[in-house]
Amino acid sequence: MTPRPIDPAQRRLAERRLLDVLRRHARRQPLHPDLRIDTLVAELRTAEPKRPAGHRGAQRLTLDDGELRLLIDEMVTAGVVLRQARRVQLVETLRLDPQMQARIDQLLAALSESGFTPLPAERVARRLGIPLQLLDQLRASGELVTLAGGIDYPRSSWAEIEARLQGLEASGPLSVRAVRDELGTTRRHAEAILRHRRQRRSPA
Repeated sequence: MTPRPIDPAQRRLAERRLLDVLRRHARRQPLHPDLRIDTLVAELRTAEPKRPAGHRGAQRLTLDDGELRLLIDEMVTAGVVLRQARRVQLVETLRLDPQMQARIDQLLAALSESGFTPLPAERVARRLGIPLQLLDQLRASGELVTLAGGIDYPRSSWAEIEARLQGLEASGPLSVRAVRDELGTTRRHAEAILRHRRQRRSPA
């Protein structure tokens, strides 16, 4: 059965509100700005304005879920949104805001420059004006490897730690003292490094 044509006014209303939902999500989750299509449709329904009849913004969306999915497909074809499998995101959210990306780059550089005894990430983030929510997303994405409270390594620093300790392991089992001396760090950091490596290697 051929789908019925979408009313132009309903099309414009739905597109505007779909984009609003995606923008709000991107502000909340800047490192993960994509949404499952079914979640996008559900959030659109939830965000439907509850205004009295006759109000300027009271126009109701009458499209069903199938029509909304069809409209999303058309927005993908038009290049307004990008789709990967069942998830979509705005083209404009492919990268973080340049100012915030620069702050994140500064954060990662500061942690890298402090060597294997990194500064507390929260302290650096506050100084740079990076929201702690964004810091959590850096951890979830693997850009920061968290070992314990106050101990976060940038991905590149952790890769270097792994490479050096693999070489050290050739001489026998690793001890806290051997790790501390190899990396020139504190006992607390050495203990956290060994504990994290054991946890990663333990069967689920």
